[in-house]
Amino acid sequence: MNRSFFFTPFSPVVILFMATFFLLAEKASCTDPQFLACEPKSCGDQNINFPFHIQNAQEEYCGYPGFAISCNEKNKAVLSLSNNEYIIQEIYYQNHSLRLSNAVGFGKNTSCSPQIQNISLNGDRFRQSTTRTGLFFFYNCNSALLGNDSELLKHKFDCSGESANVSTVAMLDDDPLLGSASEKCGAGVVAPVDVYRGENVSIGKMLERGFVLNWVANNCSECDESGGRCGFNYTTYQFKCFCPDRPHARSCISGEYFFSS
Repeated sequence: MNRSFFFTPFSPVVILFMATFFLLAEKASCTDPQFLACEPKSCGDQNINFPFHIQNAQEEYCGYPGFAISCNEKNKAVLSLSNNEYIIQEIYYQNHSLRLSNAVGFGKNTSCSPQIQNISLNGDRFRQSTTRTGLFFFYNCNSALLGNDSELLKHKFDCSGESANVSTVAMLDDDPLLGSASEKCGAGVVAPVDVYRGENVSIGKMLERGFVLNWVANNCSECDESGGRCGFNYTTYQFKCFCPDRPHARSCISGEYFFSS
């Protein structure tokens, strides 16, 4: 048999190839635009999926309200809480939690400005874990008074560029010297950290390790397992499952769906 027959313009092989190509092209052109827009992104080594979305890189409807993050110049995922910026160290999608550390650089020979501020959480979005401990920072402590208290002096936290007349003191929320520190220092702020029973770690390491927050948002597993991409309809204020054909209510195998706005 002449093999060239199979590759002539009207051969069965060519016709089948062309039909398959046009069907695939038509299917791609009909894919829901919101499904395409909500393709997971990455920031550094962090994979960003629902309920989070990256500002200026993804559409707002790809995430849950209050879960917008940014990707900074160092390619680190950043979450803003109470006007403070926190570096996202790890996102645990299976148990709806993430580990954060304060974006303010602390450590030996590190400037303490800008200062750490108190954190205030919206319980409808984020909740602190049971391992959280409060780490108190007292700024503008009177160095002369501090020098006369040998026990409190052990809690001095070195900050480069700090005046010789003032010091910074840091201690955990169960420290018996909290009252004495408040008398010799200015206003204190509390930074959440994870501290485990029996361990002995430095203040710098505590800040570097950060703390865990649990989040409250729609569960994405049903939509994700059906091949969809989770999102949110800000018009109806309801969860959406973006599927290749159209937005559905819960999953791509559901008969219900919400029309795109």
